[in-house]
Order: sequence, then C-alpha cells, then structure tokens
Amino acid sequence: MTNEIAADLAPLLAKARILMFEYDADGFLTQAVGSCLGGSDPELEVRAGLVSPDVVRRTVAGETVVVQARVGDRTIEVRHEPIRSERGRIERVVATAFDVTGPAPAVMPELTLWRASLPAAS
Repeated sequence: MTNEIAADLAPLLAKARILMFEYDADGFLTQAVGSCLGGSDPELEVRAGLVSPDVVRRTVAGETVVVQARVGDRTIEVRHEPIRSERGRIERVVATAFDVTGPAPAVMPELTLWRASLPAAS
C-alpha cells in the first residue's frame, strides 16, 4: 500500500473501526493504517496484543489465521493472510483487524464518495 493510499484510507478505516497492517516474513511490523480501537496510533494498536508469536509462525508457514483478541472491553477479530511471491515463497503477511464487540458505525456515505474519487481502472 502506498503512503498516499494509506493516508486516504486511514480516516475511513478508523471510522469503521478497521485496522490494516502488514508484517514481513520475519514477523516485523512494516505498516499499519486505520484503527480498530479508536486510537490515533495504529502501530500501538497492533502491539496491544493483536499479534502473537504463534500466529506469526503459523502465518509465515503459509496458513491463513483468524483469531479473536480481547483488548480492554473490546473483542477484536484479526485475519492474517500470507502473501506469496511469484515463486511461492511467503514475502509478507497482511492482516485486517476489526471490532466485533458491537455494531460497526455507518461509513457508507464517506466510502461511496471516496470510491467515486478514484480514477477508473484501465
């Protein structure tokens, strides 16, 4: 994800209580955007307990892993997807975390406006 796209998506993801992040095949966090807890620091949210060494090991071995974590009074579901190179080697892991404690806030008007601002695919 480019920095420009991440900056455009960050407010929408945060309003929807979605955090997207990725880590490399060694388990090091490389990028985080949005918020599943309503905070202003997505990297801090990741480090609040959304990733465990066991999940990193399983995911970089090629397994898609879905877990639920309790952070304070919130329940966060995190889906870790391994991303493979053309040669089939795991290069990185993309994770999506979202609050499943209660109903998600409505973001459709903002999402519709954002999507309409994107150039047409060629």
